[in-house]
Amino acid sequence: MLISKICVYTFATFLSLIGGSCMSEQNEEQEAALFSTVKIKPELNPDSEYIIVLGDLQEYTANPMFYPYLASTMSWIKKELSFGENIQAVLQVGDLTWGNEKTQYEVFYKYTLPIAKSVPFIACIGNHDYSTDKKGKILNRTSTLFSNYVSFDLTKKILVECFENGRFENAIYEIKLHGTTFYVLVLEFGPRAEVLDWASDYIVQHKDESFIVLTHEYLSKGGVRISSGSYAEKQFDSSTTWSTPEQIWQKLIKDNNNVLCVLCGHNSFSEYLFSENSYGRLVPQLLFNIQYQKNGGDGLIQLWEFPLDSDSVNVRIYNTYSQQWYCNGRYDYKFRYKY
Repeated sequence: MLISKICVYTFATFLSLIGGSCMSEQNEEQEAALFSTVKIKPELNPDSEYIIVLGDLQEYTANPMFYPYLASTMSWIKKELSFGENIQAVLQVGDLTWGNEKTQYEVFYKYTLPIAKSVPFIACIGNHDYSTDKKGKILNRTSTLFSNYVSFDLTKKILVECFENGRFENAIYEIKLHGTTFYVLVLEFGPRAEVLDWASDYIVQHKDESFIVLTHEYLSKGGVRISSGSYAEKQFDSSTTWSTPEQIWQKLIKDNNNVLCVLCGHNSFSEYLFSENSYGRLVPQLLFNIQYQKNGGDGLIQLWEFPLDSDSVNVRIYNTYSQQWYCNGRYDYKFRYKY
């Protein structure tokens, strides 16, 4: 279904908007220009509530040619919020940058801040958000600017707990869906054993609450949970512990029936896996990654729709640049979130 399009800026306009510090007063004026839209009928169901999932963003933030597609994504979300649509959170699956570059984080921050002022924006760290040596080895766990650029005021207001004070690579946030509390548990790339222990303890202590686990690397290109040959295995050295996705499943998810689902990025485009936990429930494990799509991501987002009076989530993909639904039945599916 083709929808009327939002205003599209020229390439020169995007370059002018992105210049300078993301903290400057001038940005308030730039923000207003960047996110001005034509008022069109919104695509979302006013009776439903939504989570928006953003895939890996590194192609957008590293290449000015792709800024318009990042802008179209944020402008579409801003437009929907202006219509009063019930977007309860934006979740991002890691790789905000291509190589932990300050300039790329500033691009991310500039385009994201107007959204993060209105709705909780929760991101996890990807392998590209660390500094690496010439062989691609991650220098250390602290070689990242990630926490400096994801600590939005509104997001901090829903922060429940961090593994390390002042760092948001491992954190727990509280969101609401139709008045019910859900927790988003953010895990670092290839989480350390001690991080999984911390996360498991928290989940066990809150058995009456439901958790969405958000981490970067988890499913393979074919939608299989990775048990060996992970990027964490390749990129970390003996200075830190790390876990495979299969270890995350075994230690954190399989025996905790209050883990609703797992969300990741890193590989492929859109994949999903339903695995039976120790209680006989099928746990959805979802992947959404746009970095291999044309134009650095082509303005694609994943929408989780929580209809009123339904026990299931409808998952679909939308192109915010062309303003069309991604019409491929393979990527449209449902999963239950009420038990």
